[in-house]
Amino acid sequence: MEAKEIKKVLKKFGRQVWELFKISIPSTFMYFCAGTILMMLTLRGETIDWTSKDVAWTVVCILGGSAYAALLAWANGGSHYEMLVSGNMKRISADALDGGFKMSSHKEAKEYRIWKGFAIGAFTAIFTLLMGIMFGAFQGEIDSTAPRKGVAVLVLIGFLTSGWSVIPMYLMNRTGIAISYYVSCVFALIPIAVTGGFYIAGAYARRAKRLREQLIAEKAQKADEEKVKKINYGGLPGTKPKKRK
Repeated sequence: MEAKEIKKVLKKFGRQVWELFKISIPSTFMYFCAGTILMMLTLRGETIDWTSKDVAWTVVCILGGSAYAALLAWANGGSHYEMLVSGNMKRISADALDGGFKMSSHKEAKEYRIWKGFAIGAFTAIFTLLMGIMFGAFQGEIDSTAPRKGVAVLVLIGFLTSGWSVIPMYLMNRTGIAISYYVSCVFALIPIAVTGGFYIAGAYARRAKRLREQLIAEKAQKADEEKVKKINYGGLPGTKPKKRK
């Protein structure tokens, strides 16, 4: 492969990565908010405990962040399906016109692909995975009564960026339920599964909507073609039916 072709492939790959990363930012921020809210709800007061109330708040925060991510994934799946249709039209027309067809509104990086939803979810889950690894590596100091300043800063960052995944482990360890922070890495599967699933569902929903619209249009056209046209008799006397009095 020539250097020019390699550069072209890398450029195309970079556009794909950048597009997916941009899409993941709002969902990532919402999971940040979910962690921050959970921190304010569970780590207030002098006593730290893992109660049923804390479990309920954890579930609520996870569902809130996941619901927002699902909504965005649904919308992105639909818009990417539309872009795929435009891309297919562009490629068919380009083949027919021997490459002479241009479509300025089309962006190949925004076309639907089944793997893109999971890739967006993976970008969203980066902090969840990273914080799980970092907390696991410094578990001894994090669970101690006097961690170093650097570790304390790490804990605060973890609570703000991925509190919804690490705070449950933190509370359980504080109350004597020994559990590894590495387990919190499993939480990274939540945004990946939610985003990937709803991205695909959004694309199929948009496809079904377009097919329904097309079917309705075809039925209307067929009904119009089959409609009996009235004969125009003109204005001559005796050519029109007499009106009843």
